[in-house]
Amino acid sequence: MKHIILTVLLSTSLVLHCQTLNGTLEQHAGQQISLTGFHYYQSLELSKTIADSLGHFSLHYPKEYTGMAVLKTQDNSSFVVALTTQHIRLKGTHLKEPDSMVFENSTDNTNFMHYAKTQGVYANAASAWNYLEQLYQKEPLFNRQKRIKSTIVKEQQRLKTEDEDFIANLDKTSYVRWFIPYRKLLQEMPSVAKKEPQRIPELLQQFRTTNFNHPHFKTSGLFKELIEGHYMLLENMGQPLDSVYTQMNISTQHLIDNLQTNDSLLNAVGDQLFNYLEKRSLFKASEYLSVSLLNNIQCALEANLIAKLESYRKLKVGAIAPDISIQNTSKLSAIKTNKLVVFGASWCPTCKKDTSELLKYYTNWKAKNIEIVYISIDTDKTAFESAYKSMPWQSYCDYKGWETQAAKDYYISGTPSYFLLEATNKILLRPNSLAHANAWIVQNL
Repeated sequence: MKHIILTVLLSTSLVLHCQTLNGTLEQHAGQQISLTGFHYYQSLELSKTIADSLGHFSLHYPKEYTGMAVLKTQDNSSFVVALTTQHIRLKGTHLKEPDSMVFENSTDNTNFMHYAKTQGVYANAASAWNYLEQLYQKEPLFNRQKRIKSTIVKEQQRLKTEDEDFIANLDKTSYVRWFIPYRKLLQEMPSVAKKEPQRIPELLQQFRTTNFNHPHFKTSGLFKELIEGHYMLLENMGQPLDSVYTQMNISTQHLIDNLQTNDSLLNAVGDQLFNYLEKRSLFKASEYLSVSLLNNIQCALEANLIAKLESYRKLKVGAIAPDISIQNTSKLSAIKTNKLVVFGASWCPTCKKDTSELLKYYTNWKAKNIEIVYISIDTDKTAFESAYKSMPWQSYCDYKGWETQAAKDYYISGTPSYFLLEATNKILLRPNSLAHANAWIVQNL
């Protein structure tokens, strides 16, 4: 009896220290239902349960959690909810039937659902009017129709005003009033880059005035996508690459300045952004991020992040690259010509494609007294020899994978990676591709 009473008391205590999302989803009867939240770059399973035969369910999640979450069902349906009230009640038929959803005791969810439904209609209308605006401005058949052009502008402004008024009329302290503009910014970035380039400065300004320290970002589910979406917008803004790098560096500096008093978050952003830029071969933007973080005395960087960033401080153009043991008795410095050092692997798809490109460039580069030195991070001897033994350039592998000393000395985090060196191992260029290396060689050598 005492055991039963203790169990009841413990269960009651757990419920009292949790928030609840109770619901009825008739068509999800008997299915597993889960609730997934966010912590900046990570997703967190907050709760899961099984709906009963009538579709009733109850999810208990941590008392301190406030923000957005995703309700998921066993049939791979999902629905975004705002967990901003201690006890929320949801009634509906199926998550893929949003018109059936009704929230009780959650004004944030009611407002968010209304906005999500109407925004799609408004976005379609705005897109149509934008198309007509361009048509009536550019086409000789229409550009004299001043009255229609005026009507188009008025309707565009009306749609924008109604959207702004809806947000402005929400409770100033509500989570969704803060959330909606950033969700809208995230959704607009791809279409603005393609169809409305005149709005790019507006979106850049919105990003560069954002306080990424705001506590709502932690549980928004927007943090990673908003930052990476911004850099994708910059990359596709239709400007020369040097101009793109300038704009990226401005945004990077905003992030550093904004987060420099929050060491843990700045480390996370620095690590994720560095990986994103490297993956996109945006190496000049990586260099700016790296040097700016390493030179910032206001923040404490973690050792693993420092190791990544140091590649751009110690291996910048003009520095002397580390020597590499390429045989038991030979070193990279013994090659007294210009040389392109390539880090690759037989299992890397891009490396395979680039090997064919290297073969095309090899004869011309050899005539310009440029050697190719290929450092493989393979671990399998057979795979390495099959891929590179017949190649005309010098290829080396110690079969230690990422632990090979050369990869460590050059801070290699991905393949392929390239370094164009002088005879003295002085770094001439850190190419982002073989085409980039060849263009530089043609112009400068």
